[in-house]
Amino acid sequence: MPSSPFAPHFKTAVECAINFLTLRSELREGVERLFAHPRYRKDAQIWMTGSGDSLFAAQSTIPGLRRWAGLKATHLSSIEFARYQAPLLTPADVVWGISNSGSAARTREAVMLARAKGNLTVGVTGSRTGPLAALADTCVYRPVGELLEIDAAIRGVFLNMAEYLTTLYALYFTGLHIGIDNRAIEKAHAEEILSECEAAILSIGELAAEYEPAAAEMAAQLKGLDTIWIIGAGPSQGTARYCAAKFHEQLPWNGIPEDLEEWAHLQYFLTLTWKERSVVFVLAPPGNSLDRAEELVEGIADAGGRAIAVSHPEHGEFPDAWRSFLARGHASDYLSPITYHLPAQLLVLHIARQLGHEPFALRRQDDYKLIRQGVVLNDLRSLS
Repeated sequence: MPSSPFAPHFKTAVECAINFLTLRSELREGVERLFAHPRYRKDAQIWMTGSGDSLFAAQSTIPGLRRWAGLKATHLSSIEFARYQAPLLTPADVVWGISNSGSAARTREAVMLARAKGNLTVGVTGSRTGPLAALADTCVYRPVGELLEIDAAIRGVFLNMAEYLTTLYALYFTGLHIGIDNRAIEKAHAEEILSECEAAILSIGELAAEYEPAAAEMAAQLKGLDTIWIIGAGPSQGTARYCAAKFHEQLPWNGIPEDLEEWAHLQYFLTLTWKERSVVFVLAPPGNSLDRAEELVEGIADAGGRAIAVSHPEHGEFPDAWRSFLARGHASDYLSPITYHLPAQLLVLHIARQLGHEPFALRRQDDYKLIRQGVVLNDLRSLS
């Protein structure tokens, strides 16, 4: 175990950056504003759009919200939505633009084009005063503390995670309350789900302490690589993309998210040649794809690769896994995005440390030009 473990910072991040009393109050106000808007429709088709972690959060939460709350929701990246879906919007469509800072140019563009079409737009953001909050018809604000308790050199890593967790929570909260309003879910059931969300978030510090020794050991064994896969199905596809992003942003390694089934059709062949160089996180929460995850772990091992199973202690069997991480607590496939990213987060940090990459979050050289600047369309007439 390193002299300065990371687990305490995960605990600090969820306990100090996320105040559920404040968060619930702000989200409730945002939902009330949404319901009060004259163009709010109970039967709306919801388009959740964003980039990076914001998009991954939407992809992760939609499967549960469809089932629990009857939400008619789809996720699309901000450029796919803005440049290809916006011209096809109907009056029944509502657009949720999701962005931590509210500054992402393509998400702003998506909201502007939807407004130009006359559709209701909702900003889900961590900034009351950012551009997205000003552009959208109504805003769901989800605050995160500054995390001054963590040293500035590494604060960004944990603040990023806290932002992601609050975005997940905000989407669950808003979607469930739409379900309550539509009488698709009882208020008591929705509250049970949100309580499970909160318990899962608060368990992250304890899980990090449990996982860290194995993550540090794995980092020593894997630090010579430059590529890793993270695969999953359903809600875990969004988690896989989020995990892969951490490898890009903090090492950088080529983190590749993949659909659970598609790995068997595609990267399997690469593993036959790469053998132990083929390292694959298999996200295997209890649920609809658990049996297939078991088969994938076996198949990865048979092809000569190394599978890292992230699963629940009471569900699934992975005797062929190279390493396993067990996520105790909730046993819901649809809440797994809250905790199943943690082994990958820890592995990234320990590989970065062993490679001498501190501070850990890499810095952009373009002053966010590619993300926050560039052409932003506000007129649909240029799109076919």
